[in-house]
Amino acid sequence: MSLWLLFKDELNGFYRSKVMLALWVGLPAMALLLYFLVDDIEGMPITVFTGLLISSIGGLLTSVLIVVNILNEKGKKVYDLFLIRPIRRENLLLAKFGAVFLCVMVASLIAITLAAILDSANEGYNVQDILTSMKDSLLITLSIMAINCSAGVLIGVFAPNMLVGILLVLFGANQLSSLVLLPMITGWGEMWMAGLASLVISVALLFGAALVFRRKEI
Repeated sequence: MSLWLLFKDELNGFYRSKVMLALWVGLPAMALLLYFLVDDIEGMPITVFTGLLISSIGGLLTSVLIVVNILNEKGKKVYDLFLIRPIRRENLLLAKFGAVFLCVMVASLIAITLAAILDSANEGYNVQDILTSMKDSLLITLSIMAINCSAGVLIGVFAPNMLVGILLVLFGANQLSSLVLLPMITGWGEMWMAGLASLVISVALLFGAALVFRRKEI
């Protein structure tokens, strides 16, 4: 079974899950609530604030979703069925990561686009400002989501049980993903550094997960 077929199978399951459905609806709804309930966020556009908020909440939910999914499949001996087929173990993880990341990326894009449209309705921001805010928001959101998803895969592989897995997400993955915000918070770096840092961290986490999964008894 190829990586593409595994990816489509995982995508078919994830995009209809209750957590993902909540993100499809919840993230855009959050952008609307912020627009109508928050008058001013220290001059920050709703687009940027929405990106920060949904990346934090969405990243946490997606990493928990991946951990729970992997641990459930391990507990039900689902992976035993793949051992008799010519499938690379790491492809199972890459398919899971890709499916969840794509789903949450689309949900985030919808929410940020909606926030950008709402921002454009305000006289204080012109089109150029909105596009810049939207670009920065997407970069921050996707960077944090990528780290959370890849960390969720690694935690799901080696966590002994559900409780440990969720605790590691709360106190490990969630904190690690905040590292990409350092360039913006400290002001010493450029925004593209967040994307580069996210790419390096995500690849390292997925590589570690693949190594552990390849050698682990399942």
